[in-house]
Amino acid sequence: MTFAAGDIFAGGASSLIAVLYLIFLTDIIKLAPGLAGTAVLVAKTWDAINDPLMGAISDRTRSRIGRRRPYILAGSVLLIPIMALLWLPIPVLDSQGGKMVWAMISYVAYNTVQTVIAVPYASMSTEISTDYDQRNKVNTTRLLFSTVASASVTLLASWLFNKYRDGEIGLWPMYLWIVLGFGSVFMLVMLGVALTCRERTPIPATMERFTVRSFVAPLRTGSFRKLVGMYLGQALAFDIVAATVLYYSLYVVLGANSQVFLGIFIAVNVIAYPIVTWLVGRVSKQRVYATLIPLALLGAAAVAFYPSDGAVALVYVFAFLLAAGMAGAQLMCWVMFPDVLDDAELTTGQRNAGSYAGLMTCIRGIAAAVVIQALGLVLQFTGYRTPVGNEVPVQPDTAVWGIRLFMLVGIIGLLTMGAIFARRYPLTREVALANQVELTLRRDAAARAESA
Repeated sequence: MTFAAGDIFAGGASSLIAVLYLIFLTDIIKLAPGLAGTAVLVAKTWDAINDPLMGAISDRTRSRIGRRRPYILAGSVLLIPIMALLWLPIPVLDSQGGKMVWAMISYVAYNTVQTVIAVPYASMSTEISTDYDQRNKVNTTRLLFSTVASASVTLLASWLFNKYRDGEIGLWPMYLWIVLGFGSVFMLVMLGVALTCRERTPIPATMERFTVRSFVAPLRTGSFRKLVGMYLGQALAFDIVAATVLYYSLYVVLGANSQVFLGIFIAVNVIAYPIVTWLVGRVSKQRVYATLIPLALLGAAAVAFYPSDGAVALVYVFAFLLAAGMAGAQLMCWVMFPDVLDDAELTTGQRNAGSYAGLMTCIRGIAAAVVIQALGLVLQFTGYRTPVGNEVPVQPDTAVWGIRLFMLVGIIGLLTMGAIFARRYPLTREVALANQVELTLRRDAAARAESA
């Protein structure tokens, strides 16, 4: 349970960025939307280097407390100070170019610390148990924490921003809530992982030399490529929901409450968790991922085209359809990740979970930055009006339709992509169980040979 709770950071921190950071830059720092999106894109591109590099470093680490925990411990200690820089509400540099540079620098620093924590933690998810069903239970529980944290942080962050926009709290109290409130929770759960959990799969006696080829070697594993496609489909679709929900509730469907909208995602995922956990023990995981996606597509279209003056209660019904259709996909990808590592170990003889997790989070990070950049450009070129103070300006029809179409095309396109990759994913439940049996036989044979 302590290990699973660590995903409060993985899910919550990424959602805090997704829901609040772009509107923080545009409406609080007063950075032009196009420049704000560019700052996010440039900073996230750093993940092209530091995520896989961190995975490779942790794969090659040998210490008294394991390969992963030293980095999780160090990153946890640095987390609150780096969040204090990232969310500083008064820019150090005052010009538009200076604000963009500061956003890049602070976000690069934050990304580095996040990577030091997140990549070793994701790698440990494949090493926390050698039993297939127990590992599934740990990882479904982990994804429950992640999903609930993601939706809860998104809800609380939007609530904080609305309180600031309504003049009920000041800028500095909001800053302290973000840094000390969210930051303390994230730090404590990761310290718990670093201090109490350990790896249980055997650590390879030999280490591969790090090369450029080894950097991208995980992509040679076919099941990993399919999993990345599925992961991007569901994760980026939710990023679009999180990034647009404040804009949507303020400017598109007047009277809609972003907290209720996001609370629906929390409720649906809590309800779905025991159902998904039960299904994982009985059917192939890609079926759990894909079965309800058509329902999500219907919900996304209904939300995107909902009339501005329509009854608010009905838009929540469509949000429920969207959340229900996405629930299986949101809970599945990291539960499938250990199966991919088994497949890779059988094929290559190595279990470089850090390299796989690093490349997976790298691709996801860059893609998420592209989504934020795209939203910033859509706002920029459709005439989005940045508030002068904390008022809610009336937006032109072009900006309102830009938000609607960004939601529609993005969510439907990404979930459809994920469903296509799920149909091609090769590791059914039967194949995954057979791989576990084969790995156990190989490890036992290797242990006997070493002791002979």
